[in-house]
This record gives sequence, C-alpha cells and structure tokens, in this order.
Amino acid sequence: MNFKSLILFIQSLLLFIPTPKILPAQEIFPQNYFISPLDIPVYLSGTFAELRSDHFHSGVDIRTGEVEGLNVHAVASGYISRIKIAAGGYGKAIYITHPNGYVSVYGHLRRFNKVLDEFVKNEQYSRESFEVDLYPEPGLLPVKQGDVIALSGNTGSSGGPHLHFEIREGSTEKPCNPLLFGLKVEDKSPPVINLLKVYPIGKGSAVRNKRASADFFVSGSGENITLTGNDIITIRGKVFFGINTWDPFNQGNNKNGVYSVRLFADSILIYEHRMDRISFDETRYINSLIDYSEMTLKNRSIQKSYIQPNNRLGIYNKITNNGIVSFVDDKVHKMKYEVGDIAGNVAVLTFFIQAEPAGTREEDDSVPKEPYLLFSYEHSNEFRDRNIVLNIPGNALYDTLSFAYELAPGNSKMYSDIHRLHHDDVPLHTWCDLSIFADSLPADLKEKSVIVKIERDKSLTYAGGSWESGFVNTRIREFGDYCIMVDTIAPEIWPLNPGSLKNISSTDTLFFHIADDLSGIATYRGTLNGRWILMEYDEKNDRLYYVIVENMMKGENRIELTAGDRKNNISRYRANLIY
Repeated sequence: MNFKSLILFIQSLLLFIPTPKILPAQEIFPQNYFISPLDIPVYLSGTFAELRSDHFHSGVDIRTGEVEGLNVHAVASGYISRIKIAAGGYGKAIYITHPNGYVSVYGHLRRFNKVLDEFVKNEQYSRESFEVDLYPEPGLLPVKQGDVIALSGNTGSSGGPHLHFEIREGSTEKPCNPLLFGLKVEDKSPPVINLLKVYPIGKGSAVRNKRASADFFVSGSGENITLTGNDIITIRGKVFFGINTWDPFNQGNNKNGVYSVRLFADSILIYEHRMDRISFDETRYINSLIDYSEMTLKNRSIQKSYIQPNNRLGIYNKITNNGIVSFVDDKVHKMKYEVGDIAGNVAVLTFFIQAEPAGTREEDDSVPKEPYLLFSYEHSNEFRDRNIVLNIPGNALYDTLSFAYELAPGNSKMYSDIHRLHHDDVPLHTWCDLSIFADSLPADLKEKSVIVKIERDKSLTYAGGSWESGFVNTRIREFGDYCIMVDTIAPEIWPLNPGSLKNISSTDTLFFHIADDLSGIATYRGTLNGRWILMEYDEKNDRLYYVIVENMMKGENRIELTAGDRKNNISRYRANLIY
C-alpha cells in the first residue's frame, strides 16, 4: 500500500468515528413576546448579519410574494419613537419602542396607516421636505400588538417588494437576530459549503509548496462534505482558512447568510463566530471578515477564520492564535468546519492536512515584489508625491500595508493625471484625506471641480471634492484610481406621463424622470400654482412623483420643478396643466 492509499484508508476510518454534534450556545432572548409583522407565513429572502457590500444586514427580509400592500402589524405594544423617510436606505420606515427594552423596525414600507400618514405629511409640508427623520414624543403615537401600522412596499434601496424587519436593543441600538426571539420560520435545509480556501501566512509557509493561497472545491452535503476527490492538502508552516458558505432556507433560492461558523483542528475548537447581534459601529469590519480581494476580483464571498490585527468585530466567541494554525510536524491532521443555522441544521466539512516540516522542499516564491512604503495600522500614515497628498489614519487599515503608488496619464476630459492609490481589492475601514493638485484647471471651473474614482469597468464614481489653494480636496474610503474632472452639466428633468403633461384630468399621479450624470442629485423642489407640493423621490429608479390631491384646481394649473446636483448645477421644468 503506497503512502496516498494509506492516508485515504486512515481518512475513511476517521470519517466513521462518531464526533458529538456541538451546536453553538445561544444567548437567552425573550420568547413569545413578539408576533409576526405579517399575516402570511414567514419566508426569508435575507437573514440577519448576511454579507452585504461594506456592511452586515441588520435584520431579516421577509418575502411578500413579489407584491406590495400587505398589512404590516406592530409586533408588540409600545409607542412609535421614530419615523424616517429617505430616498435610499430603508425608504419609509417605522420604529416602535416596547416596554421590554427592545425596538422593532419596519423598512421599505409603501405607506403608513391613516394616523401616521397625517402626522408625517403635516411635518413634510411644514418643513417643505419629502425626506424627514422624526422623533415623536414618547406616548404621542401609541400602538397595540397587532395594530396595522403600514402597508408593505418597495421604497428606498429595496431591490424588490419585501419587508425589512429588525429588533434592536433600546439601550445600545444594536440590532439583534430576530430569529432568536422565536419568529417562526420553517427551515429544514442545512447550510451549504461550496469552497475551502487556504492562505499561507508568514515566512516559509506554503500550501502545496506555493506561497499563494489555494482553492479547494468540495462534494457532498449536510454533515458529509469532503474535498472533491478526497484530496489531502500538503501544508508547511502557518496558515489560516476560509470558506464560501450560505444558508438556502426552505421555499426560496436565495443564498442567505449563515448563523455560526466553527473550525476544529484535531477535534479542538480553534475558531467560532456567531451572529447574535451586530453594532452599527462595527458593521464595516465585514471587509476584514471576508476575503475582500476575492469579492472584488471574483464576486465570491469567502469568510475567513482569521482575525486581522485591527479587526474589532464583536462576533467572535472562540479564537486561538487569531485563527492561525501552524503545521510543523510530519503528521496527518484532521480539520473540520461546522456551519449552523438557528433551526439546528448543520453542514460539516471534514478535510485532512499532511504537515511538512520546514526545509523539506525548495520553496516556490510566487509572491511578486513591488516598490512599497510600509504603512502601519497603529498610527497615521502620509504619502506625498509631486501632485498628491494622501493621509491614511491608522484605524483605516486592518493590518500593516505595503503601499504601492503609480501615476498614469489622463484623457482630455480630466484635469489631472490618474493617481493609482495602491489596489482597489484591499479594503479601507475609515475615511482618508486626499488632495490632488489641479495643475490644468481653468479659473472659471474651480467651483465645478470634483474628484472621481475610475472603476474597473471604466465607469466613473463621484468622490466629492472642493478646490482650495490649487488642490482639489476630498475624503475617500476605497483605494483605486482617482483623478480631477469637472461637473458643469445640470440634472435631467422630463415628464413620464403623459408625455406632454397638457390634459391630466384622467390622471391621479404625475411621474417625472430626474437624474444626474456625475455628482448626483442634491436638491429637488416642486410647486403647484406657486405652492410647495410633496413630491416623492424614488432614488433607485431616478423618479419623482406627485399624487394629485385637493390643491389641484379645475382648469389650468402651473407646475414647476427644480433639481440641483452637488456642484450647484440647476435644472428647471415648467408646464401648464389642464385638470
């Protein structure tokens, strides 16, 4: 029997050795206090702490059958402590404070009930603003458990009709996992593990004699997942691990977030995180939990079982050596990932490592060398070149960084060279100050100057900017390619129904397209016969709409719209309407 056959035989024996299924211990949350916010069975399209762009999902997304207008109920008695309306984010949202110290949140609502609608509209007209953030006095707007507070919708940044639902601690405002409060969700499906990734770390470490990270696909499901082909991974020195995993839930095809991840080395628990609660102050640390480069370059989420030096997430329950495992002997080691959901379903990936002592093979040094400056995550760092100044505070980095910089020529629309600030697949946690010298900017365009980020697909993202003493200054939170441009083009406004907006006697809602090609919409205002009107802004669809109410007069009416971008370019639209 050769060496590989012997290892496979040992592996097959180990797989049949029973190991106790240890589910994560759950914190005690009030049970049977909250009811479901909807009348229909609860199916989820998004779970708590699911991996989103730059943040964890702070609640659960409850499916509404792709329709709007379902009754949304107060999950417990209390009083409405906040009502927020925004063009993005949660759109129309309600916050209810409950006597047990928790706050329930309901987002992407279509409209409020009659009492709340009247309260909110009075405030909107008083402030002449669609977007409001209201904090009613405690007890002013009481609710009882089961009261209909709103209708479900698709407002804000929602990607389709659903109800975003949260439960927060009132004292800390930390969102908690709603499923821990007994919200009934049928779930008989175990999580899925799709990929294992192994990362060498430190001098002399290697995976299969290479210093680069390596992917390993898996086969099987539930508690019987192994590497495809029953591979054995040869490792020398220190490494850490990561997995691509999700929870399918029943009645849905969404790749929802998992509740817990645990990693065992030779039956010893060395890593565990659990999604009980997430602080908004910590949510951007998601970029350290995941392999940010993998997400940027391949759009694939890998959750690392490794804590970088400046990762301050509070989700970790058990960590040994920050998740780094050292393989320095010549033995075979059994590794095991356990991924769980709140219903108790578990996925288990078992794999084996053949350790190699240091110096047993010639090292393949595949890590490229590049010019760099060493930036610390513990204190502020400054980079200066002839036409650029970049200040990176220490808490913006998750680990010490070898900073790379390159200059490239711009095109005829740019008023600076292109400054390539490190690599966009490396995350920044906090804002950094960036100043670019405006060497070719005409005096009459200074107030219109902006800094833009050039994305990988060559599209442009507005990054702010204001001119001062020859430089355009802004703050950035991403590495990448930046340059100076100008924004002199006003937003677009045109009617959508009917095209001429002449006779509207058979119309109950007026729709307008509103959009800006660079710095974005900053202000908008509508008047009817000289009086301000409530125009709702649907940011994701570049749309303004006005529901015709009693102040539309019979006969001829004059409607006027203005829209401004962030560089104070203004558009105006006027029309006479017959009603």
